Order: sequence, then structure tokens, then C-alpha cells
Amino acid sequence: MDTPTVSNTSEGIYIGLVSPDQDVYSTVGQTSHNSPGAQHTETSGQSSHPYRLAGGCVVLCALLLTPAIVLYTSASQNCSMGCVEEPLRANNSTLDKDQLQRDNNSLNTQKDQLQRDNNSLNTQKDQLQRDYDSLNTQKDQLQRDYDSLNTQKDQLQRDYDSLNTQKDQLQRDFDAVVVKFPVLDQYCPLRSQKRVCRPCPEGWEQRNSECYYFSTVVKTWNDSRSDCLKQGADLVIIESKEEQDFIYKQTGGYVHWIGLSDSETEGTWLWVDGTPLQKDKVFWETGEPDDRGSEDCAAAGRWWVLGLGGGWVDFPCHKLLRSVCETDALPL
Repeated sequence: MDTPTVSNTSEGIYIGLVSPDQDVYSTVGQTSHNSPGAQHTETSGQSSHPYRLAGGCVVLCALLLTPAIVLYTSASQNCSMGCVEEPLRANNSTLDKDQLQRDNNSLNTQKDQLQRDNNSLNTQKDQLQRDYDSLNTQKDQLQRDYDSLNTQKDQLQRDYDSLNTQKDQLQRDFDAVVVKFPVLDQYCPLRSQKRVCRPCPEGWEQRNSECYYFSTVVKTWNDSRSDCLKQGADLVIIESKEEQDFIYKQTGGYVHWIGLSDSETEGTWLWVDGTPLQKDKVFWETGEPDDRGSEDCAAAGRWWVLGLGGGWVDFPCHKLLRSVCETDALPL
């Protein structure tokens, strides 16, 4: 019967082992015939033949079993290592595959997250670009607004300076009005919670655009003028025959100081506003001015005691007389 050859895994070790064939048996037969024991046995007779056959069988069995035992031992060793290594290799392969799968899944997850992060960063970048463009636009607009405000500021400064100039002029005008009209109630007295304005203060006489006040208190020329100034007026300046006649009618038989004197330069008569007396507008009483006793101030009106007819007379400035104040009428 043929025994199979050893597997490929044992070929390197048992390459010379083959299945026993008829040569084995013939060898055994030859060995038994050639040995001295065999010759002795043959000579001893046929009774030892069964023992020789049994011994041959034993040897044959030993020869047959030896390769089998060797093959079994080798196969057992190979199987014990292979049976362990193969499952281990399979397990390792499975474990490696699972780990690789997990690593792949993790990398895919990270890749997806990175993709999302990249998309988010791109979105943020686009938004930042839009914000940057918007801020640039706003900056340009603010620059234009700033330039415009600077221009307006310069214009306002010019307007402010102009208004300051106007204010100063108005202050001067106001001061002049205050001097001219020191008491509002004189022109616009308060009646029934309303002010009723008149061209001239109460107690004054109006003629055309002028107001006249004929005092009843006697004072020197200088003191009389001070009283007129306090009321926003001055001693009267007579500029026409009609005005002279009006003064004459209002004096009521009393001589009144007028705004004419030569106290600065003797013989040079000046009105209180500094203008010189014009020769075609003089209304001196006959024989006046005579300058008796430093008579440097002029008066006008009727004075029956002196027989005056209303013309001008020069008197000493310290003489106590009534006076005539004059100011502009309030235009209504």
C-alpha cells in the first residue's frame, strides 16, 4: 500500500523520504538470507522460520512507522505553530482592518470638519471683505462730511465775526438810544397791561419830528444842559424862523436857556452839537449879544421886565433860568 508523500511544508526536511515499495521487502528477505543467523537457522530446521518472519515484520513496521512518527511530530509542531499563527494572523488582520477602518472614519470625520471649518472661514472672510469695503465707504463718507463740516465751521466763524461786528454796532446804537431815550415809560407808558407809545414823552411838546421840553425849574446853563442830557435830549438848537416862533410862543413870558454859547472862544458862538452859528439863522434881540459881565450863554423867550420881545439874549452862564430841551420824536 502506498503512503502519501510529506506536504510541501516538510519537503525541505524530508525530501529523501518516499513510500516503501517491494524493494524494502526484498531487502529484508536478502538481509535475512545473507546473515549468519539465517544460515544457522536454515540449518537448524524449519521450526525457526516463523520467528524470522515476525522479526522481519517488526523491522518493516519500524521502518514504516519511523517516517510516520517523524512526519506526525513535524506536522504536529507545524500545526501547533500554524494553527496558532493563522488565527493570530487572521485576528491581527481583522484588528488591523478594524483599526484602519476606524482611522479612516476618524480621518473622514476630521476631513469633513476641516471642510466645514474651511467653508466657515471662507464665509467669514467674505463677510470681513464686505465689512472692510463698507468701512472704507463709511470712512470716505466721513472724510467728505469732515471736509464739509470744516467748510461750514469756517463759514460759521466768518458769520460769527460778522455778527460780533453787528452786535458791537447794535450795542453802540443801543447805548445811543439809551442815552437818547433813558426812560421807556416816557414814550411808551404802561396802561392796562399794554404799552401805548407816543412820539414824545409825556409833558413834552411835539413839532414836526422834534420834541421840546420847557422846564419850570431855574438852573444854570450847565446844570440845565445836564438835565436835558439825562432825558436823552440836549438844549434846543434853533435852525429856522418857524422854530424860533414856536419857542417864543411856548415860553409863556419866561426867558429859557438855549443850546448856544461862546464860552470856549469869545465872540465865536457854537451850538451844543459843535456847529457854529450861521449868520443867516440868527435871532438876537436888538443890541445883543453885548457881553456885559462875561455873558457867554444865550437865552430866548419873553421877559416883560426886561422888555424882551422873544429874541436871543446873552447872559452869564451861572444865571438861574428855565431851559428848553430838544430831542427827536419817536417815529410811529
